[in-house]
Amino acid sequence: MNWTAAEEKQLVETINRNIYQNSKRPIQWKAIKPMERHTIPGMQTRWAKNIQPNMNFNGYRYTPKKKTTKKKFETKRVKVSRSFFWGALKVTRYE
Repeated sequence: MNWTAAEEKQLVETINRNIYQNSKRPIQWKAIKPMERHTIPGMQTRWAKNIQPNMNFNGYRYTPKKKTTKKKFETKRVKVSRSFFWGALKVTRYE
């Protein structure tokens, strides 16, 4: 099933309510009830693969990472050399 933004926000809030400090596994999935359209394994997968990489954990709760603007990359010219006829003829081009 597809996730909506409201469901993702609800999942983050639920996880923040079920965090235990000083534990090997800070999120207690056994204490979390399934959402109406999603199962616990589906929630775990969505959290681990899509939401958690975009979150910071400060020891108490998860908060969204600040968005940074990526610098536009500059294209660099690359020298490509090829040798033909056993090295007698060499072709060089710049891409």
